[in-house]
Amino acid sequence: MPTFHTPVSIIESLSQSHGNHPAIRRANSELKDDEFETISYAAHWQNINICAKKWSAELSQAGISKGAVVGLWMKGWSYEDLLLSLSLQRAGFVPQLFSIRISNPSLVYKLLSSSNAEALIYDPICEPLVEACPLSKFSTDAVLGREYPPGLQLNTTTTSSNGDQVLVIFHTSGSTSGLPKLVPQTVRWMDCLIRKHKHINDGPNSVASFMGSHTHLGNTINLAAALASGGCLIPPMSIPYPTSELESMISKGRLTILNTFPTLLLEMFREARQNGPFLKSLQSLDKINFAGQVLDQREEAWARESKLNLINLYGSTEIGLSMVSSLTSPHVSPLPGSGCNFIPLSEPPYSSGQLLELVVPSGADDCPHPSLRSRPDGNFHTGDLFQHVGVDQYIYKGRVDDRIKMRLATICDAGSLELEVMQVCEDDLINAVSVIGSGRPSPAMVVEAKNNNILKANENELLRFKQQILQRIAPFHQQKYLHEQINDARLVFVSANGTLPRTAKGNIMRKAVEEMFAKELDVGYSAISTEG
Repeated sequence: MPTFHTPVSIIESLSQSHGNHPAIRRANSELKDDEFETISYAAHWQNINICAKKWSAELSQAGISKGAVVGLWMKGWSYEDLLLSLSLQRAGFVPQLFSIRISNPSLVYKLLSSSNAEALIYDPICEPLVEACPLSKFSTDAVLGREYPPGLQLNTTTTSSNGDQVLVIFHTSGSTSGLPKLVPQTVRWMDCLIRKHKHINDGPNSVASFMGSHTHLGNTINLAAALASGGCLIPPMSIPYPTSELESMISKGRLTILNTFPTLLLEMFREARQNGPFLKSLQSLDKINFAGQVLDQREEAWARESKLNLINLYGSTEIGLSMVSSLTSPHVSPLPGSGCNFIPLSEPPYSSGQLLELVVPSGADDCPHPSLRSRPDGNFHTGDLFQHVGVDQYIYKGRVDDRIKMRLATICDAGSLELEVMQVCEDDLINAVSVIGSGRPSPAMVVEAKNNNILKANENELLRFKQQILQRIAPFHQQKYLHEQINDARLVFVSANGTLPRTAKGNIMRKAVEEMFAKELDVGYSAISTEG
């Protein structure tokens, strides 16, 4: 019978074999000159067990049994947030992770109901949102300063022989049919994620940054990489963080691997072009891993010419990390152990080059939970398209469907937003719509007005027209993630009927619309950002 490892079991093993090695390094304002505090693997394991015992006692007292799904609604940036997620797993519960980017509590309750969750643990910042929670609820501060019963014991075995056991539940970063999908990750899947990272071999002296929130899978990928090599992780103070914090991570935290998103990387590149010492700091890094979106080719070329060690990562919430590039090539290659099958499209949407969809077969260890697989063949269809460019090398070429990737690699189902706008506005206001905003904090929309006279109207009349559209779609958007909502008139653009670029079949070309309105988008997002 196979034995499967999880992050918790690997941390236990490292605490015994490399107990003094740093597991976490974080900025501590209480130390002189904001020096970094180091938490060893031995201390990390001890913290997990103490926290697990406290939450085991708290939840058991409320009648919540081991194996139950427990919602966890938090920022997910801090070490304490990571500790809470790992300790719930250690205590035998299944954490269902929610980002504070989900601002609508009714959406959280629906997702908790879908997983049959029995409780919700929430960050104190969410206190006003959980008044009507239908489940037992606990603030993350609930066990602070409390002692657990002296006789309380945790399971002595942290590995598992049941590969199908659900370990943790994430959610897709975009929503389908009004709701994000549950993404249960099994013990077998997590074991595979850690094994895949052993082929990357960052080394025990590596110090890597977390790229986002622990509520999203990106941080679990970062964690798996560190555990596979026995390395160390630095949680940023916030996401996104200023270049000054990155400089501190490098100089004081001894960061060697930066994990980030392309949109945040571009901001660093802009600073590096004007700041020689900062450029040298970036050049000192062993790796700059980026994922979630495509990096502009010109920016990537500049970075490589500037001797920055770029690595392109490909993965998703459903399949984890599957492909990586090398320091000498931007093209990605499948990791050993990844179930990467590339299937030609019968009707490719591009005019040249053979496009291949990445499909993960059901028998692969990294094939996601059966609830996410395709019904006809039982495999998982990613919807991501690639082009084969060399031996085991591929270039990402976009998606099959109507989803777009936002600023922090979160997904926006642009197609469903467009459908809703047409349903409530087509009769009297518009003839067509295109939702755009790739790489932006939130989407925008361009509508073709039913009556072109609105384009000749004064600013107040045009504003009323835009606000009318926003009012009609508001109920639908309130059920969405923050990064999927359009609620500002400055992100609604009006075009004359029939002027948006279309294919020969009459379909609006989203990317072309994005390019057409690039300047207007820059102005709109800049104005909103300045206010924030």
